[in-house]
Amino acid sequence: MNKYKFVEAKENYKDYSSGRVIYGVPNATNFPVRLASDIFQRCTECLIKKGKSPPYIVYDPLCGAAYTLTVLGFLHREEIKKIFASDSNKEMLDFANKNLSLLNNKGMNKRINELEELFVNYKKISHKEALESAQRLKSKIKNLDVEIFQFNIITEEILPKQVSDLNIVIADVPYGKLVNWDGLKEGSNPVEIFLNKIKNRLNSNAIVALILNKKQEVSFKEYKLIKKFKIGKRKVILLEPIFKGISE
Repeated sequence: MNKYKFVEAKENYKDYSSGRVIYGVPNATNFPVRLASDIFQRCTECLIKKGKSPPYIVYDPLCGAAYTLTVLGFLHREEIKKIFASDSNKEMLDFANKNLSLLNNKGMNKRINELEELFVNYKKISHKEALESAQRLKSKIKNLDVEIFQFNIITEEILPKQVSDLNIVIADVPYGKLVNWDGLKEGSNPVEIFLNKIKNRLNSNAIVALILNKKQEVSFKEYKLIKKFKIGKRKVILLEPIFKGISE
């Protein structure tokens, strides 16, 4: 089993805890911060080796509440040019809008005001600590360009025109239990559909990171496997698109 390559176990990520400053979704699990950061840095490492320097355009087509993208926007703000986020679930997109707004001063100031009001009303230590976290996160803000839209990546619907020249696509692939593919037709391969859908929107040097359950197997025609590794309960596959005229 691979270990983390770019992050240290001793690093403290309490400021990014769900429900502290970043808005939490009831009964939802959140992607581990360390793993998200490590995957992103593995993607950037691949891109730099291919001659593509940051900043990058990043897209998560299965963003949910955009917890992962929000964390990456704080931790790797200098490497990110723009964030695209989409999901088929409108309720989740409401949370995604609130969370990704924290990457800009207006949204963070609103959140700080909410936390200040909670502390005044309830005098809880947790609210005071959340305020301290919010101030630390505010110092990291770069006012990133963010675009959020409702979209089902496995339907015949066409991606918005502006979603193009993508450098990094990160997708935590549904595998049942809490999350399933929305609108999946019987007998179809959702990962293959998703990969086909995004291919013509990728930069020729793009990296696609698929995060899977350890038991999941996926096919990825028209993509080349760069790296596969396992950390904890998850398997991660890094792919690059194969375009005509570009050597495999």
